[in-house]
Amino acid sequence: MDSDRIIGAGKSAAGDVQEGIGSLIGDNRTQAEGKMNQAKGEAQNQIGQLEDYIRDQPLTAAAIAVGFGWLLGRLRII
Repeated sequence: MDSDRIIGAGKSAAGDVQEGIGSLIGDNRTQAEGKMNQAKGEAQNQIGQLEDYIRDQPLTAAAIAVGFGWLLGRLRII
């Protein structure tokens, strides 16, 4: 397991606890900060998963990136 995934899971869990405490004591700010920390942790976890995928499947990841770039180029948003 990659360190980004471990840290992200920890931040998400801590944010969940923080949100619960905010809800329990009726503090909207603490509750909102907990939700924000959960989102940050989940994003970091997803980045770690993506890094693992790229490391394990470099050719597939490169093909997906090329295909995505080609698709964006075809859109030609003016």
